Amino acid sequence: MKRPHFFTLATAALLVNGILLPVPAVGVETTAQEAASYEMMAVPPPPAPGNCGAPYTLKTSGAEAQVRECRNRSGDIRVDGNVMDTDNDGQCAQVYATYNVSTATDYSPRACPKGTRIYFTFPWRAGSDAFIYLRDFDV
Repeated sequence: MKRPHFFTLATAALLVNGILLPVPAVGVETTAQEAASYEMMAVPPPPAPGNCGAPYTLKTSGAEAQVRECRNRSGDIRVDGNVMDTDNDGQCAQVYATYNVSTATDYSPRACPKGTRIYFTFPWRAGSDAFIYLRDFDV
């Protein structure tokens, strides 16, 4: 059984000089070698109220997602996009999001087997920033 791969992308706390660093999700051990293998990714800042941000791509060894954040005129935020299983490894792919104000966690439907792409739109949540995660996990 493969250990699940978790990459975390947060568009606020981890944005450093315009570059976003993927980091492992809380509770997942990471070796120094794994940490050194993470690629830096530029991610757009949260959008202004009434707009959607530019889409960006998240990847693990067995999953890929295109996601974006949208804000309504009240300043609430939501995430939409798609997730795809890219590896015939018996695992599924899933996107989930947490928020800087709302205590909710939203999950996309899981995408599996390999080649399955799922489109999703999460509900509006209080906050100005979403923390978007991509994972692949054993079924």
